[in-house]
Amino acid sequence: MTPGSAADAGADASADAAAAAAAAAAALLLAQERLRLLARLNHDLRAPLAQIAARAHGDGLDDIAHLARRHLAWLGDLHACARYEVAAPELAPAPTYLHALLQAHGVRYQPQSLPGLAMLDARLLAQVLERMAGHSGAPLVLDVAAAADGMLALAFHTGDGNGDAGDSDSGSGHWSRNDVGTGAEDGAVMGVAWTDVRATLERDDLAPGLVLAAHLVRAMGGRLQQAGTALRFTFTAAPADEDQATPPSPFTARDALPTPFGDGLTVLVLEPHDAMRDYLTEVFDSAGFTLCYDVQELDGIPPALVVCADADAEAEADAEAEAEAEADAEADANASTGTGTGTGTGTGTGTAAAAAAAAAPAAAADGAHGYRYQTAPRLLHALRPPARPEDFEVVLFKPAPAQQLLAAARRLLGK
Repeated sequence: MTPGSAADAGADASADAAAAAAAAAAALLLAQERLRLLARLNHDLRAPLAQIAARAHGDGLDDIAHLARRHLAWLGDLHACARYEVAAPELAPAPTYLHALLQAHGVRYQPQSLPGLAMLDARLLAQVLERMAGHSGAPLVLDVAAAADGMLALAFHTGDGNGDAGDSDSGSGHWSRNDVGTGAEDGAVMGVAWTDVRATLERDDLAPGLVLAAHLVRAMGGRLQQAGTALRFTFTAAPADEDQATPPSPFTARDALPTPFGDGLTVLVLEPHDAMRDYLTEVFDSAGFTLCYDVQELDGIPPALVVCADADAEAEADAEAEAEAEADAEADANASTGTGTGTGTGTGTGTAAAAAAAAAPAAAADGAHGYRYQTAPRLLHALRPPARPEDFEVVLFKPAPAQQLLAAARRLLGK
């Protein structure tokens, strides 16, 4: 290459870079202007729409109230899309209870394949799942695989097509970002290729919910793809430990506290994590229950309800109860032996004492069995599904909403 041609090439590259920068600046100015317009529109329309929804609901016009709320949501999504075109959404990852989140959004998945917690932004993920379900009208499905460095690959897709957002590497069960298809070369749904959803309002079909989901998925490190009405995306998250998790407040400022129905009733809470124990305490205390956290504190009086974090915790409580029953039976046997010896009845007394001592373990076992299966109903408040759910009257995933916990307690107590 001659010096002249090299200089020309450099000038062309500089011109291209300058043109690209100018185009980016113009696009940013356009996005900022759109944001200002939609912010004003959002401000001017939200108050009257909210009033329409409230008054229609109060007058029993639920269809009109629902329509007003839908338009409020549409307007909010439109404004959020305009914001994220100017500045990407900020992630706030935290230890998230996965099973409760997925259950709340009706996601189908294999429970045993999923750990209890992962580090992710639960608020953003919930918004994505809501918009996906609302746009496609189809149920959501989650596939879980192992990714590099101990990460989890969470592949979400709608249930109306082939939603594989990343095939396993040679059947090994391991996933990498390279497995995500990029479009026409990837498997299609009913002859329609998978393509990335454009995260922009400059679209022929204005669907702010879908555009918002694309923005949020991109912020989480994934790509929202579409084939017809089918949707999919995959992102990775690190498993998390419950000791790092903080459950939300069970009640908000807008919530009305429940009518007390637990006066004179004791709830035995077997929860090893302080934050979750405080959460359960606030829930059941609001309904007037007396809280107990150790079997020994019951003094042999059965609780009205047992809330345990896992089957092992409940088994430990049973073991404590059985040990306490055995100790009581042994004390009774010793007392009987002492009384018999004092009477001087000889062999007959020894036989009675031996019989009492022999019967003590069986009585203790019967007492523990009665404590476990007959005395108090058991509510399992767990991270993951138990191996034997039939051992529990109710199984809820952490952190179950306060209303759900209290409704379960009412049902179990016949209230």
